[in-house]
Amino acid sequence: MSAKVSCPVLNQGWGEEIPLPAVTVAHREEAWRMLGLGEYFQTYILLPREQYQWLMRPLAELEIQAQRIVNFGCGDGRETLTLACMLRACEAAGVDKDEQNIRNAQSTLKTIQNIIWVKGSPNDAPIFLRQPCLEEVVRFYPVDIANKSTDLPSNYYDFAFCDFVLYHIWLDQGGENKTQTAIREMVRVVRSGGAVAAREPTRRTGKPAFEMDFEPLFERNGLKPIHVEPTLFECGQNTEYLYLKDNAA
Repeated sequence: MSAKVSCPVLNQGWGEEIPLPAVTVAHREEAWRMLGLGEYFQTYILLPREQYQWLMRPLAELEIQAQRIVNFGCGDGRETLTLACMLRACEAAGVDKDEQNIRNAQSTLKTIQNIIWVKGSPNDAPIFLRQPCLEEVVRFYPVDIANKSTDLPSNYYDFAFCDFVLYHIWLDQGGENKTQTAIREMVRVVRSGGAVAAREPTRRTGKPAFEMDFEPLFERNGLKPIHVEPTLFECGQNTEYLYLKDNAA
């Protein structure tokens, strides 16, 4: 996989393409902002942003510009797209062990790829974001990170996230060892100074009953914990984990 950052292809006027090196952060941020305001994208694609607000403030305070993000356990791709939109990502990868989930995610991407959004002002030529370029910005990969590494480059992404993934690995795939393997892969792909985050159940009643703190597993990888405000999500209590990867990790 190339180390080049892939940014949206933008057209100025009617068909005059802006060369990729000239695509600015402002262009990318405006593209995601316009996409997020779109009724179809907002209603049928994006997940409720309130689910991820606990991440936004600490990432901003740490001055982590999450231009490259990776979402482990991406499911149907909606979470990857939601995070990419909220963080104005330049490149986003979604990883899931279920190949059907990956096919669904790719289908979701194709559904919105032909939408065109317009940015402009009376004194500016309009800029058009043509959504087929989303396939260059967002990509999905079928990999079970509890059992093997991805082909994603090491020390590359600014931010890695998983949601209710470690919990399932612990219960369904072999406990601590497999969970540690998954966390090591999350840490591997994040650059020094980047962030690793997860949201996992604190406890679950029923069969089997479950109570687990993943903090020791993260810290075993040399990550520095970052305080986040605890929140309640859906029906149960969950724990949000956020860590900074330093030079030693």
